[in-house]
Amino acid sequence: MITLKVIVAFALALFLAGCASTIPKEALMMTPSSLENRTMQSRIYDELTEEQILSASVAILQDFGFTISETETDLGLVVGEKDRSAIEAGQVAAALLIAVLGGGATPIDDKQKIRASLVTTPLPRLRGKNSYFVRIIFQRIVWNNHGQVSKILGIKEPTVYAEFFDHLEKALFLEKQT
Repeated sequence: MITLKVIVAFALALFLAGCASTIPKEALMMTPSSLENRTMQSRIYDELTEEQILSASVAILQDFGFTISETETDLGLVVGEKDRSAIEAGQVAAALLIAVLGGGATPIDDKQKIRASLVTTPLPRLRGKNSYFVRIIFQRIVWNNHGQVSKILGIKEPTVYAEFFDHLEKALFLEKQT
């Protein structure tokens, strides 16, 4: 015999299944800037081992002030993080103005974590060499003074990526010489 609890549970399951959202098509589409971003964030290196690339990358991230929070050499993954202040004078001034006008306490950005995620991918030996595709992505996670995440942003400044890869190329050049 079917009980009332079973009927209610079944009806609730059907209701919740009807509420499930689908991923919008545009979420999975490449934007015109996708190729530009990937080009800025990646390089290919030949005649090196994956260990040499990962070791040099860890050293450079540490030189830039990152603390290495995760490494998985079998997967070619390195993640580094560093904490910074996110307080901006303009945002503080606007919050003070709103408070003075009676708008109450407005949350302002307080702290941020800058994360660097680097992945190496072996390329086929079509070129007759050990070749690796290296991609690094920098992002900011910002918390407000209420402890809530207010922003998660990808860093898209070409100079940041160019500086990292300039240092990596110099380190790998020296690595090849020894």
